[in-house]
Amino acid sequence: MNTQKNTTPFIEVKNLTVHYTSEEKEIHAVNDVSFSLEKGETLGLVGETGAGKTTIAKSILRILPEPPAQVDEGEILLEGKNLLPLSNDEMRKIRGKRISMIFQDPMTALNPVMRVGAQIAEGIALHEHASKKEAEEKAKRMLEMVGIPGSRFRDYPHQFSGGMKQRVVIAMALACSPDLLLADEPTTALDVTIQAQVLDIIKNLQKKLNTAMIMITHDLGIVAEVCDNVAVVYAGEIVEYGSKEEIFDHPTHPYTIGLFGSLPDIHSDVKRLSPIAGMPPDPSNLPAGCAFSPRCPYVTKECKKDAVGLELLGGTHVCRCIKAAKAANDKA
Repeated sequence: MNTQKNTTPFIEVKNLTVHYTSEEKEIHAVNDVSFSLEKGETLGLVGETGAGKTTIAKSILRILPEPPAQVDEGEILLEGKNLLPLSNDEMRKIRGKRISMIFQDPMTALNPVMRVGAQIAEGIALHEHASKKEAEEKAKRMLEMVGIPGSRFRDYPHQFSGGMKQRVVIAMALACSPDLLLADEPTTALDVTIQAQVLDIIKNLQKKLNTAMIMITHDLGIVAEVCDNVAVVYAGEIVEYGSKEEIFDHPTHPYTIGLFGSLPDIHSDVKRLSPIAGMPPDPSNLPAGCAFSPRCPYVTKECKKDAVGLELLGGTHVCRCIKAAKAANDKA
């Protein structure tokens, strides 16, 4: 978003639309998504599984499988330069060095027949033109930074637990000090103690190198701790966007309110949580009008007619909801 700024944002996604083809059906994964991010800032992408968050991240890194994926329209601008038309050779120079990604599943992110240290050192040697010895030494330091002894440099992935593999993936992503870090559920496989350590590592790197980050997570606690801005994603659309304070203090879209309502609260005397009713829509057959309307407690006939646009509520806070827009207009 950040539409009030006249300078070129560090990374800007404009009107990104992506679909997958599966069994002759079109899966509408990302629908007209736009946002921007400055260096040093963290954007949290929040939403249920299947909302399109990972597809957005993979689109930025240009690693979507084509086919079945296809980018229908939009631009992804890194300091004003569109990444989508670049060749694979040009993108290889950007991946790992300027933009890096922590993948959600460490089991598939690592090469099972290659030593973990060599997998980290490979990117360092390529992007930093380091000698083999220099790359190995830095790879060992990266392992130690995420809590793995450097002496395990020559071990294979099968010799590590799931949580340790996740830390290796994090070490790989941070090895070349990227300008933009795409963190897809980076702490999912980690226990609570290591989660805190890894988040501290990521935050310290950001502070030191002014790194921008997109944090994909289901955990609103992580969003509260590390994010500056929040985009709530539902059925491939951003349904609410704003600063962390705007979203946490004034959640407005019924889906966002539902996400907060499903969280346990030690200060509330309630016996049961309030889950969001129903299931996410079929992405190959999205409902007309607001995609959340089948699950919304405030739905009206108007919600089911036409596509609902984002309305500015104040500051950087925008929301894709007819009810919220009317309430904002009434206040004005």
